[in-house]
Amino acid sequence: MADITINDIDLQAVKGKVVLMTGGSSGIGLATTTLLLSLGAKVVNGDMNPPLSNPNSDSYTWIRTNVTIWSDLVALFKGTLNQHGHIDHVFANAGMRPSTSYLALEEDPNGNPVEPSHLTLDVNLKGVINTASLGLHYMQKQTPPSQGNYSIVLTASPSAYHRFRAADYGISKHGVLGLLRGLTPVTFPSLPIRVNALCPGWTATALVEQAHYKGVNVNLTTAENVAKAAVLLMADESRHGQMVLSVGDRYREVEEAVLLKAMTSEVRGQELSEDEICAAVTENMMKQVQQ
Repeated sequence: MADITINDIDLQAVKGKVVLMTGGSSGIGLATTTLLLSLGAKVVNGDMNPPLSNPNSDSYTWIRTNVTIWSDLVALFKGTLNQHGHIDHVFANAGMRPSTSYLALEEDPNGNPVEPSHLTLDVNLKGVINTASLGLHYMQKQTPPSQGNYSIVLTASPSAYHRFRAADYGISKHGVLGLLRGLTPVTFPSLPIRVNALCPGWTATALVEQAHYKGVNVNLTTAENVAKAAVLLMADESRHGQMVLSVGDRYREVEEAVLLKAMTSEVRGQELSEDEICAAVTENMMKQVQQ
């Protein structure tokens, strides 16, 4: 297990950087905003609601944003670029709780089953995909930084790799892990853009309040502790393709150190990785098209 110790000095590299985030008005997003501002970063928060507590800083901007609407996200990125001229880090963090049960479909007046809501998927997955895609789009238009690199941080969850009884939420977070794995091979170092994922354990936020955990044997995480992991993934330029789990006051890298290592060549039945096979097959296909 790759345990991580986060010291204040590890986060200093975000000073003066421009961070665009979604879902920054409460919970983990607000805690991350507060930490970033204390470190001297500039934050633009795209959220449906204004922040629960006003950061009251010239380095902070809130832009009303519905992450399920493409034009809202484009406006968020353009607004950030108009204000600051560039974007250093993107934190695709907006999320919501489960919103449907696939076991109990509603019926219309004629007794026909109604399609289940996809709102949680739209916010937690589609919104993250679109935020990351726009980050890649605009960062590639920028002049590469003279030092360091840009980064995108995706908010995942332990439900991305564990059985979880809220199916729509679990599906959305599985998708975020898939997005991380799909972007990792094609971004850094070919592009000056690192992609990582934040994996918060059970955290007392507006989604699940402190009182809801009464009598439950759970190692609760504070939003402030999770925020440190989010900022570390922005600040530490050696991290790419990683997912940092934050539980209680402990941090662990679980993607490269645990999940990928479990899929040995013996288990997979292949010596090459899935990505290596994909790259080779794609190359052969391109050669055949050119002939």
